[in-house]
Amino acid sequence: CFNVKGKGLVVISSCGHVGIVNSVRQAQEVSGIERVHAIVGGFHLGPAPKDYLTQVVAEIKKLQPDVVVPMHCSGLNFALEAQAQMPENVIVPTTGSRLVFSA
Repeated sequence: CFNVKGKGLVVISSCGHVGIVNSVRQAQEVSGIERVHAIVGGFHLGPAPKDYLTQVVAEIKKLQPDVVVPMHCSGLNFALEAQAQMPENVIVPTTGSRLVFSA
């Protein structure tokens, strides 16, 4: 994770087996920064059941990130649930997408 001055934390997960919500909370605790600008990466939720996805996305929403960028192992169902609960905050990237986080 890193802190974008004036915007907050950007938390990046490669294949978040420990849970993306746990990862973000740990980043907040270690950094002392509560504001979350972006949650990016693989959240390892591809095979997760609908009720679990609904719960995880609700917890992510409570973190109030500006942007959620689910990639590879997050799964299509996670992306759809995130778009349903947080339509203004989800970016679904494709091969070649470029994300720039700056102050």
